[in-house]
Amino acid sequence: MPSSPSAEASISALREHFGDGKPPEISRKVTACVACRKQKIKCHMKDPKAPCIRCKRRNLPCTVNRSLQMVLEEDILDRHTTKRKIRNLEEAIKLLANKLSMPELRTLLIETQDEAANAREDEAASGNRPLVSTTGDTDNSPSWEVVMDTESGPAAIPASVVSTIPPTRPPPLLPCGDRSNIDIIARGILSLADVESFFKIYTERLDHFLYRILIDHNSLSSVRASSPLLTAAVCTVGALHLRSPEYDACYEEFTRLCGIQVFSKSHTVDDVRALCIGAFWLSSISWTLVGLAVRIASEIQLHRCISKMPHDKLACYQRTRMWYLVYICDHQFSIAYGKPPMTHEFETLNPPAVFLESPYAAEDDARLISEIELWSTSTRVFENFGVDTDAPLADKSVAQLRRYGIALDTWRANWNERFTQNEQLGNYPRKSVALHFHFAKLYLGAHVFRGANKNANVFHEMSPDMEEFANGAILSATAILRTIISDIEIQSCLNGLTLYFDTMIAFAVVFLLKLATRESGNVRVNKQEVLDMIRQLVTVLKELKPSFHPRHLLFGIATSLEKLLDRCLQLPDQEPTHLLSTHRHPESVSPDTSQCWMENSSGGFLMGSYEFLDSQSLLRDFNFNLDTLGLQQMP
Repeated sequence: MPSSPSAEASISALREHFGDGKPPEISRKVTACVACRKQKIKCHMKDPKAPCIRCKRRNLPCTVNRSLQMVLEEDILDRHTTKRKIRNLEEAIKLLANKLSMPELRTLLIETQDEAANAREDEAASGNRPLVSTTGDTDNSPSWEVVMDTESGPAAIPASVVSTIPPTRPPPLLPCGDRSNIDIIARGILSLADVESFFKIYTERLDHFLYRILIDHNSLSSVRASSPLLTAAVCTVGALHLRSPEYDACYEEFTRLCGIQVFSKSHTVDDVRALCIGAFWLSSISWTLVGLAVRIASEIQLHRCISKMPHDKLACYQRTRMWYLVYICDHQFSIAYGKPPMTHEFETLNPPAVFLESPYAAEDDARLISEIELWSTSTRVFENFGVDTDAPLADKSVAQLRRYGIALDTWRANWNERFTQNEQLGNYPRKSVALHFHFAKLYLGAHVFRGANKNANVFHEMSPDMEEFANGAILSATAILRTIISDIEIQSCLNGLTLYFDTMIAFAVVFLLKLATRESGNVRVNKQEVLDMIRQLVTVLKELKPSFHPRHLLFGIATSLEKLLDRCLQLPDQEPTHLLSTHRHPESVSPDTSQCWMENSSGGFLMGSYEFLDSQSLLRDFNFNLDTLGLQQMP
């Protein structure tokens, strides 16, 4: 039997081991069967193969004794032949499973491959080679905490207040082989019952926060048939919000499949859908997933149908809708992370509102378009003012700030009463308009605090126009926290809202803390009122914390805010001083905001609409030993 190069190499190694590099010189002259050798007569063989001529004539058993070396060499040849046959058989099974769509065959093939991989790992371990555990490790993913950087002022990048706590163990090894066409059930990672529970929580609740990104799929079988990546994304996000112990296994499989997408030459709309789902909820990889989603969406040209609005073809409607979801995902994280967006508006084409004229449009699409319009304004703020928080805004920027403020006010007026009660989300669609408005107003107003750093104990004095936007940012930050504290319906949504909400809640807290613990020129806040409000927020989050998975961003935010508040409460108070802001702009105050603050008027925090009465002096030293908190800025 012809031997392969690998078999010949193994045989050579075997001979070297026994001290004889030359192959054995065995010929017919020295080969004899046991019977002929016993009779000490010449043994005649034809090939040479048993039986010999004498034994054949006499019907005797004919056996040839072989040397140990010959036995081992033949064993090596047999093993290599067997391995080659097994590999061919596996390829045949793989082709058969793909052609017939038989998950049973795929599972059998994967189990065989996994056993082989485990055997290789055992061999590596016996050779003292370091290995990373591939078992379920609850320390694979990073945790989260809120940080308060003493180097910067309130005008920070929103996501800079949320930092990762590195995992205590390295990530697991990725499985060997290309199994991108086999989903999480066929691989044996999850049972069908687990996937059904994750799919249910996602489709019946979470997907509605995203305006139904899975609108094209009405069943688990549809999702499984369309994309293993989409199946893994739904399972990972579902496991996160069900606080399932299977989350780490789902996360590992999802990231493995995402890695395959990076260099894949074949993409679908469902791949983009899966990446967006992961980006909206998975903190540690959100920006990476956004970038990949935008790249693939551009490659498959989802945006080409925008020029055909309003759509009378379902396929065009679906592709434009998916592009708008990518746009929202991209621009949300652009603002949060302070990075330029990768998607742009098509100003020469139809405005987004035309999309709603399609016969396929529903209320979820109206919510989608409302957010498109909001991010259009916030992105213009980003593009005009950039991300350099160390450079103060010039007074000439007031005109731009005012235009953006008016645009946001107009946006809220247009959409505030548009949405009715939702069957799955209750009054959240209407209330989310107010939350998004205050997030955008906080982001806009925080720009006037640029240039504030630890080198000055007092923020620079502001012009009356700049002060208007500073006070507006304070009102919006407070309205955000008051909403979380007082609105039970919003509290019930926290374990489901996307990462942008979590990030902006943390940003609102740190923004107010920075203002409350430092002299701030002619803009003042009441430190005690701020601390009391944050204490109430911490209490709410602490009560909700058991419902969060330890890998949920709000779990880390709740834990770190509690620690941050404890440190701040230990600081001594100074003698009270009273300073009244003399510039009032009641037309800029929303009814919801003024009501929230008027409830605390007994403490002297708000008088009228925009008058701040500081009942306690601000601490002279902004640093106030914050370094002892052990909190560092997010890299």
